[in-house]
Amino acid sequence: MSIDIRIGGRGCAAIAVTAVITVSANAAVTRWNCNLNIPATSAGLFINVETQVSGTTTAAVLGWDFNLYTTSQSTASLTMYGYLGTKFMLAPEQFGYWPGNLPGDTWVGPSSRWLPEGQDYSAVFSSVGQAGNWNYNSTNYFGFKFQVSTGATHFGYGRMDVGANANIRTLKWIEWEETAQTGLPVVPAPGILGAIGTLVAGIARVVSFFFKG
Repeated sequence: MSIDIRIGGRGCAAIAVTAVITVSANAAVTRWNCNLNIPATSAGLFINVETQVSGTTTAAVLGWDFNLYTTSQSTASLTMYGYLGTKFMLAPEQFGYWPGNLPGDTWVGPSSRWLPEGQDYSAVFSSVGQAGNWNYNSTNYFGFKFQVSTGATHFGYGRMDVGANANIRTLKWIEWEETAQTGLPVVPAPGILGAIGTLVAGIARVVSFFFKG
């Protein structure tokens, strides 16, 4: 089951806001709450970000952007392959050559550091706190850029929940900026205080849309 949430839509006639909020008039982020379990197979899942389609074969996912899979059946791993036009991001201060696990508020955009496209990269797992490394029994975030059907480049990130080993993983959601060549920050799953901030930010985006239109 997939759900498309387009932030900033005309969802209500009027909103009362009592706080003073500073917002960007250009923010337009699409979230795909895909909740996809990635099979521990050499095929894994092929994913088209724009059309929100996934499948275990390339024929089932026309125009797919990246492939998430397991390299070897004898060893747990999370391997990521970006098709032409798709690149994965390194985390800030990361030195290794793999898709980085991004901390909250990391900016994903044109100035970020990117791995070359058309190659396979395996996530590296280790103890918490090492820049860019992924963690077991934890939520991890990866950044990417990809091309939509018009050929324009867009930036996004995904949340990957990993269990006791790298073969236990679920792609919970994907968010991407609808404006081409425009970056966006990684917004991690909120705690109690973070939820309040997320709610305020959501209201701000809606208010921005109404004032803009």
